[in-house]
Amino acid sequence: MTLTLAAAQYPITEFSDFAQWKRHTAQWVGDAARRGARLLVFPEYGSMELASLLTVGEKADLRKQVGGLSRLQDDFQEIFAELARQWEATIVAPSFPVMEAEKMVNRAYIFGPKGLAGFQDKFFMTRFENEEWGVQSGQQTLKIFEAEWGIFGVQICYDVEFPLGTALMCAAGAELIVAPSCTETIRGATRVHVGARARALENQCFVAVAQT
Repeated sequence: MTLTLAAAQYPITEFSDFAQWKRHTAQWVGDAARRGARLLVFPEYGSMELASLLTVGEKADLRKQVGGLSRLQDDFQEIFAELARQWEATIVAPSFPVMEAEKMVNRAYIFGPKGLAGFQDKFFMTRFENEEWGVQSGQQTLKIFEAEWGIFGVQICYDVEFPLGTALMCAAGAELIVAPSCTETIRGATRVHVGARARALENQCFVAVAQT
């Protein structure tokens, strides 16, 4: 497998309107693709920067923020689908809080040259997600994705710190695991990287972390 991968070390930005966010996102994707990246990985909850476009009342309440983003979900997916088609690349978009079956889940959408390829939900919630945001464990299904350069899986942040998911993905053929993550401290970021290295060691696979 030969692959150029771009793992975003992503600063959260405030925007004045959706068009500005679209231009910003297109620039990140274009810069990576022009350098030869075939797989682009954005971090966990990178989509939360869209909360800067919500009402004052929604911005002031963490749970209203994740709910308010649902109005932008379709446009968010459309932009990443367009960019993946334009650059003929595979993109793991910033994970997005999605309302499903009356609960909020943390979902990473994967896009390819033909558009939306699928998604992977996060299994293991941090206490902050569960207690402060009300985000819960998503669909208990592990998925692998096939691109022209190989097979990969997605383990969102805390998930990569537990061995079983990565082991099952690798047993199903994954050669690469990508771990979009969001942490508040250096200690948290270090914890994710230690978990990623452990999964690489255990399964003799590649693991890449995209951080914010």
